[in-house]
Amino acid sequence: MTVPEIQRDSLVRRIYDINEKDFEGVAMDVWKYQYVFNPLYRSYCDLLKVGPDEVHSIADIPYLPIVMFREHDVRTGNWVPEKIFRSSGTTGSIQSKHLVRELNWYHKICRKCFQIPVDKPEQYAWIGLLPSYLERTDSSLVSMVHHFMESSKHPENRFFPQISEEIITSLKLLQQSNKPTILIGVSFALIDLFARADVPVWDNLLVIETGGMKGRGREITRDELYQQLRVHYSGLRIASEYGMTELLSQAYRMDGHFHSGPTMRVYMRDISDPLRMIGDGQRGVINVIDLANIDTCAFIATDDIGIAYPDGGFDVLGRLDNSDLRGCNLLYV
Repeated sequence: MTVPEIQRDSLVRRIYDINEKDFEGVAMDVWKYQYVFNPLYRSYCDLLKVGPDEVHSIADIPYLPIVMFREHDVRTGNWVPEKIFRSSGTTGSIQSKHLVRELNWYHKICRKCFQIPVDKPEQYAWIGLLPSYLERTDSSLVSMVHHFMESSKHPENRFFPQISEEIITSLKLLQQSNKPTILIGVSFALIDLFARADVPVWDNLLVIETGGMKGRGREITRDELYQQLRVHYSGLRIASEYGMTELLSQAYRMDGHFHSGPTMRVYMRDISDPLRMIGDGQRGVINVIDLANIDTCAFIATDDIGIAYPDGGFDVLGRLDNSDLRGCNLLYV
């Protein structure tokens, strides 16, 4: 085994077993590893004149612009990907791609992050309402949900490409059997579904929305989305997922702020000065440390606008102007 492989294996173990106290130390070691073995990221750091002598804490670490996942194969080390995830994109746009060294690693991270809304996802039946996703074999979201369905093994687990009587019947049967159920889908599909479904209560249902609020007329906030979903079902349990092709970790919101899984932290940078970090409670642009990205780049400057809070939570408020519209927001027609 080569020295890089020995270093990687050690980091993978530390990342999987990470706790809040050790996060910064592991992040520093991941930065050193990726600076040495990721030529693209090292070139970017060198362009900013930031090297090992300048990085004394995670506050000094440069964040790679997320656009690099569209323009390059972002990779730390020399390996062949088992899977390549691609963003949904829009017509004529260039898709982002994320090279995944080991698909099982991604699924293990998804499971750790999912402990935020649900401790044991295998105890639930899973219904996926993901229009225009199912013909795509390169969707990280579909891969995650399919993994949870396989671990659950419930006979009613199923993806639905559109709203139909079939999905309503399936949800009613699960409700009647008192089976805890997770319905995961894009926002506007969920709104349309609950406008059509005639069920008095959803006692055993957790709804997880994954975005999809742009490209459908007036944009609405998540709070407005929750209100619309609860028009007919006031006690409906709703969560939101924050994830993207370029991240292997996810964050979830349960009627409050988003909270990241243990392998991920969110910080804010100044909107007008991308190299200046800002404090809690200020509106900025989201930077992410995702240690699960050990084989690509763990330090990513996204195009999402948000606010971070002292408890580690954060809100997502929208996108930077002139950023590409994420295709997942347009897939439901």
